[in-house]
Amino acid sequence: MKPSKVIIATDKEYSEDYEYILEKLFFRKIELFCTWGKHCGQWETAMDLYVTDPERYDESHHITTTSHNDESFDDVMNMAELWFTENGNNEVETIKL
Repeated sequence: MKPSKVIIATDKEYSEDYEYILEKLFFRKIELFCTWGKHCGQWETAMDLYVTDPERYDESHHITTTSHNDESFDDVMNMAELWFTENGNNEVETIKL
């Protein structure tokens, strides 16, 4: 089983070229989507818009999103590791772009 908690670590601006990442994570039914880096707010907003799109909206699945541009990566990882998940999988995947 793949982790249900993910941290996107990047200084790249979000663009539609990266939508495939959001799509994979959405259909994987992750529970926590953290973003860390210079443009992390853009990534968090993109995931929020993706999951609330009326064509995809799934009332039975919720993804919590967070962005952390002024925190250390270690602090974000610590928060993610402590985050409770419904499926009990406490692993955290880091995606570096």
